[in-house]
Amino acid sequence: MGGAARRLGGNGMNGKGRREQLARMLERARMFSAILRVRARLRMPVLSAICYHSIGEPGPDYPCDDEVIDATRDEFRWQLALLKRHFTVVGPEDVEAMVAGGPTPPNPVIITFDDGYRSCRDVALPLLSEFGLTATFFIATDYVTHRRPFWWDTVSYLVKRSSEARIVVDYPRRAVIDLRDRKAAIARVKRLVSAEFGIDLRRFIAGLARASAVAWTPAIEAELADRLVMTWQDIRALHDAGMEIASHTRSHVLLRNLPADALGDELAGSRGDIEREIQEPVRSLAYPVGYRILHLPRLRAAVQSAGYDIGFTNATGVNYLWRTIDRFDIRRLATARGVSSAMFLGQLALPPLAFTRAV
Repeated sequence: MGGAARRLGGNGMNGKGRREQLARMLERARMFSAILRVRARLRMPVLSAICYHSIGEPGPDYPCDDEVIDATRDEFRWQLALLKRHFTVVGPEDVEAMVAGGPTPPNPVIITFDDGYRSCRDVALPLLSEFGLTATFFIATDYVTHRRPFWWDTVSYLVKRSSEARIVVDYPRRAVIDLRDRKAAIARVKRLVSAEFGIDLRRFIAGLARASAVAWTPAIEAELADRLVMTWQDIRALHDAGMEIASHTRSHVLLRNLPADALGDELAGSRGDIEREIQEPVRSLAYPVGYRILHLPRLRAAVQSAGYDIGFTNATGVNYLWRTIDRFDIRRLATARGVSSAMFLGQLALPPLAFTRAV
């Protein structure tokens, strides 16, 4: 979640344009391929991790959050082809071993998907199988179990469908949302949710539905969930196909916004949900919204005590394994629809080209 923050190429259009221009120039000179060949030959200890959410082609009438659709089907196919050509695709156990000082394969990369979108089964899995590659899928389990759309998709649905000029929400605090710019309104509501300690998501969604004057019933929730969210049967199919299944908490609320009792439920509960369904231990976690937790000892201790061995952030960058890297602070790289092959390959070969997000 949080697509606007994940756009590539620098802060602002000027930064994006300059980085894109540089990336295209270096690609034409075949510099990226040369860098990656040298890194592979020398087994340089550089680990990359790519973060996706959903694969698809949202049209102008798409009712939910199109910011989480990181690649079209065709884009994902050529991205996998580049990864197959230049990298060794690894899983969470391999990452943990490398971080602990184990051997590094040529240009290791881990492909990850957050949340649990249906396109992971319908689109990503067939393409991964076509290229003989694996990925790790971090699942927010409550949405799968209770057949609800992800909260940010619900926010987008209600704001997009509202015929009001503005909406006023009273929980978690009073806020007046101007709907003249729907994209900005959606972003503001998502920030409101993400900033609130101990928020009751069901109460918030019910209040937003009333304020937006949009019909919101269990039947509509279930219909949207069936369009967007995998079932446990889908997730087991991923696992049976050789994909890794891991945790993204239960409800996808920022960990730092949770009191101690809720934190334990989100972390250990999600692990238990997944292990019950796939009959295999789960030891990997991706933090909701990707914020780092190392400066928050309470959270790091809670993650470790919940039984996790490794944690992934969205703090943009690659992982230089010659440095000391905390196993609960594995950085990932974002991608986005419309990214060029030069930028996609460039941020892997030359990380300073990537969008910098300190989270």
